[in-house]
Amino acid sequence: MDVGLDQRVSLRQQLIFLYGTGTAVGLYLALIHLYIWRSWRPFFVFLIGALLFSTAALGLWRWVFPRIGPKANGAIRVAGHVIACLLTFGLLSLLVTEVDAWFRDGGSVLKPYRGGDRTITIPADAIRWAPVAYSLIPIAPTVLLVVVGYHLYWLRFQMMQARQRELRELAVSAQLAALRAQVNPHFFFNSLNSIAQLIATDPEKAEACVERLAEIFRYMLKRSDNELVSLADELEIAEAYLHIEKARFGANLRVEEKVDDQARGVVLPGLILQPLVENAVKHGISQKIGGGSVIIEAALDHGDLRLSVADTGVGMRARDTVFERGVGLRSVRDRLVRLYGPRYAPTISSSDGEGTRVTVRVPLSQPTRHAA
Repeated sequence: MDVGLDQRVSLRQQLIFLYGTGTAVGLYLALIHLYIWRSWRPFFVFLIGALLFSTAALGLWRWVFPRIGPKANGAIRVAGHVIACLLTFGLLSLLVTEVDAWFRDGGSVLKPYRGGDRTITIPADAIRWAPVAYSLIPIAPTVLLVVVGYHLYWLRFQMMQARQRELRELAVSAQLAALRAQVNPHFFFNSLNSIAQLIATDPEKAEACVERLAEIFRYMLKRSDNELVSLADELEIAEAYLHIEKARFGANLRVEEKVDDQARGVVLPGLILQPLVENAVKHGISQKIGGGSVIIEAALDHGDLRLSVADTGVGMRARDTVFERGVGLRSVRDRLVRLYGPRYAPTISSSDGEGTRVTVRVPLSQPTRHAA
C-alpha cells in the first residue's frame, strides 16, 4: 500500500469513527428530547450539534493537537489539549445554543428569559409509557456505537493480537532451530571422539560403533522435520549413544531403565534425553574410579511426563551453573522453558561422591509452540 492510499484509508477510518460515535450520541439525546417535548426541533438541534462537535474533534485531532507542545513532557501536552478542547467546544456549544434561540425567538445565554413562571403539563400517556420509551431509546445509538467500534478498532485489535502471536511463535521456532543446530554437531563430535579412542585398542568395536552412529545419523535426518517425537524414539537414540560409550568403558558403565509402558508413547521435543545421558556419562561415570551406573526413569505424574537421568558418579558441587557449562544441557533447559514456560525448567540434585540426578517434566496436554 502506497503512502497516499494509506493516508486516505486512515482519514476514512477517522471520519467513520468520529461521525459514527457523534451521530450515536446526538441520536440518543435527540430521541430523549423528542419524547419529552414532542417536537422535532430539539431532535434536529441535538443531532446537528453532535455532528458539529464531531467536526471540531476532527480538526483538533488533525491540526491542533499535533502543534501543541510536541516537544513538551506528557503532562504539559495533555494540559494543552484539555485547554484547547474547553475553548473549542465551549465556543461551539455557545454558538449552537444562540442559533437555536434565534430561530425560535426565545431566551438564550446572551439574552436570558425575563418573563414570568410557566406551568408545563405532562400528558398521562407520556408518563405511562415513559419506562418503555427510555428502555427503547438507547438501543439504536448503542447498536451504532458497537458496530462502528468493532469494525474500526476491536476487529483490528484482534487481528493485531493474532499477528503478534504468529510473530512470537516464529521467533520461538527460530530460536529452537538455532539451539538444535548447536546440539546435532555437538552430539556427533562427542560420539566420534569416543569412537576415535577405540580405533587403536579395539578396531572391531570401533567399526560397530561407527555403524551404530550411522544409524543414529539416518534417524536424526529422518526426524529433522518432525516437531515432536515419542519417548520411545528418544530412548532409542539414548540407547544407541550408550552402546557407543559402553564399547569404550566396558564393565565400568552400567545402564538401568525404569520406564512405564504408558510413558513410552508420550511425545516430547527431540534430543531431550540424550544430552542428559551424555552429561551423566561424561561428568559423572567417566570421572569415578570403577565407573558406575546410569539410571533412566520415566513415568506419568499429575498430567506430566516425569523423565529423569541419574548416575552414581562423582556428583557435582556447582549445581547452579551446570546448565551454563555445555551446549547439550543448556539446550535442554532453553527449549523446555521456551516451549512450556519457566515452571518446566529442569531440576538437578547432586551429592558429592554419590551421583547426580537431572529431572525434566513435559506436559501431556498443554499446547506447545513449534519445536523446531
